[in-house]
Amino acid sequence: MQEFSKIENAIKTRMAGQPAGIIEDFTEKAKLVHAGATGKADWANIGDLREDDQVKLADLTETDQALYSKLVLVKLNGGLGTSMGLSKAKSLIGIRKDKTFFDVILEQLQVIRERTGKKIPLLFMNSFNTQADTLNYRGIAKLNDDLPSDFLQNMVPRLDAGTLEPLEINGIEDTSHPDLWCPPGHGDIFLSLKETGLLDKLIEQGYEYAFLSNGDNLGAVVDGRIITMMARQSIDFAMEVTPKTKADIKGGVLYREKNGAQRIQLLETAQVPEGHMPDFEDINRFEFFSINNLWVRLPALKERLRQGPLSLSLIVNPKEVGGKKVLQLECAMGSGIGQFDKTKVIEVPRSRFAPVKKCDDLLVRRSDAYILDENKALVKNPQGRGVEPVVKLSDDYKKVADFERLVQEVPSILELEELVVEGPVLFDIPVTLKGKVKFIAQNGTAKISKLGKTSFENETLQL
Repeated sequence: MQEFSKIENAIKTRMAGQPAGIIEDFTEKAKLVHAGATGKADWANIGDLREDDQVKLADLTETDQALYSKLVLVKLNGGLGTSMGLSKAKSLIGIRKDKTFFDVILEQLQVIRERTGKKIPLLFMNSFNTQADTLNYRGIAKLNDDLPSDFLQNMVPRLDAGTLEPLEINGIEDTSHPDLWCPPGHGDIFLSLKETGLLDKLIEQGYEYAFLSNGDNLGAVVDGRIITMMARQSIDFAMEVTPKTKADIKGGVLYREKNGAQRIQLLETAQVPEGHMPDFEDINRFEFFSINNLWVRLPALKERLRQGPLSLSLIVNPKEVGGKKVLQLECAMGSGIGQFDKTKVIEVPRSRFAPVKKCDDLLVRRSDAYILDENKALVKNPQGRGVEPVVKLSDDYKKVADFERLVQEVPSILELEELVVEGPVLFDIPVTLKGKVKFIAQNGTAKISKLGKTSFENETLQL
């Protein structure tokens, strides 16, 4: 492979006009790959957390009300929901009968503002694809008095897997063409806050703590006990984890480095070296996984960024674009924990994690198995089984538009253990499902009403 200086020049040419800090950060990542970095972790360096690294949220009992005036909320909102067949902001999906993700997030904000008497700011980190959808939604553009409602994550070049130079595709002369660019992962949030000037502005206005969470996780609501603990113990970065189940074996885990700075680090699935996936998925070894709810002390983040580019754990994501093999260089925001010495892992209940990654999740979250509690958090219905039902829908339901067409009436699944649907079964009437239920559509779309009943328990039915 050619010398890195030529690659560096090509990257700087492609990224001309972007802030120097963004270019420097991306160039450092490309340099690592050129030197042989694969984004895979050194398994020999993965140690266990110390006993005092982790604290239970339930053991934190005090809340300093004054700290709410120093808190800002940030929602990751750059995703288009392409895996669910969408070409608009994922937060526009209806999550309850008459509410989108945006609606619930805004209700959560209203609750915490009324409860604390503080106009806590909410910022959305958007992509170019989601910014208009977000700012055009009910009142979002004017959420905060003297702060913007959003900021943009950066875009970086896709790299040719063979040369590591910015991707070129025959027939595409315009270097701003979207096929040539990609988001750098949500770890970009820290640099985006800095380069947009928001980090300085927040600190100047007296904000000291930021609560970062995914826009599709409606269980992520403010808990004042966490910032109180951070203030009293001088913690710069805290990360929420919850116990793993078999459904979460791919979730990112936390460990302490055996060598070097011996800090807490995040290990994502994409970073697991070959042959060690069984170790990574071992619930006895890694009992908890990160739910991407993070708490950051802003002055500490500013100081770390002043020292130079963040060395967030690299994720090398191979893709194919325009018939060419490309590399997308990414990082996860949770890996920010490895940039600080004063950190804490917080064990939280599963109720703080209710994401929607596919339409299987959407059915569960829309159903009576979930409710909005007094904080407007989306949580399991206490009248249910206590264990989340498993829902496996065929690819006929993969896209939201098809899901909406086929699930006209969301079934009652309070007492459901598992639902399997094979083929396009049309839920055209309200039904109740209990235990393990399987529906099979044999010849095209089949209406559930044709079965002549509305309650199903521990049975397999062919339509």
